[in-house]
Amino acid sequence: MVYQTFRCVLPALLAFGAIQIAVPPLPAADEVFANPEAIVRGLYAAVSIEPGKKHDWKYVRSFFAPRAVLAVRKTPTTMEIIDVDEFVKWFVDDVERFKMEANGFEESIEKLKLIEFGDMAHCLVVYKARLKTPPDRPGQLGLDSFHLLKKDGRWWIVSIANDVVTAQRPLPKEVR
Repeated sequence: MVYQTFRCVLPALLAFGAIQIAVPPLPAADEVFANPEAIVRGLYAAVSIEPGKKHDWKYVRSFFAPRAVLAVRKTPTTMEIIDVDEFVKWFVDDVERFKMEANGFEESIEKLKLIEFGDMAHCLVVYKARLKTPPDRPGQLGLDSFHLLKKDGRWWIVSIANDVVTAQRPLPKEVR
């Protein structure tokens, strides 16, 4: 059951989700928003938490441009288009359901492919999402596709599309 939900929720998290494997503090905002790779990595770090800690949803929202959209795998057979507020609500519901604040949660980047051109960028991220407790808990692989824009002196996430890896839906060869 946890696996099924992670297959659906973790992709969105990862999309937003930033991964924090170690315990270092989050980078300063000027560093996180300075370039496309930093903002993508920063989001995964922002949605990852150590056991006993809480998410900073205001900070998570700060990664997204106004009117940003996410296309996420909600169930094994459905995709949905949601806005940032809907994404945060969905994530908060999963935080409660899976006791992420008690168990810790991480989305780690397995592979990142970035194309930058002028003030726009596209980033594909293969990620793994998992509860941190127990420490040997396996994770769920997913693929996030970010569209990014530089505006007003910083980078913004404009959209994220997400899907999860299954036996019937393996990773494309371009990101293996």
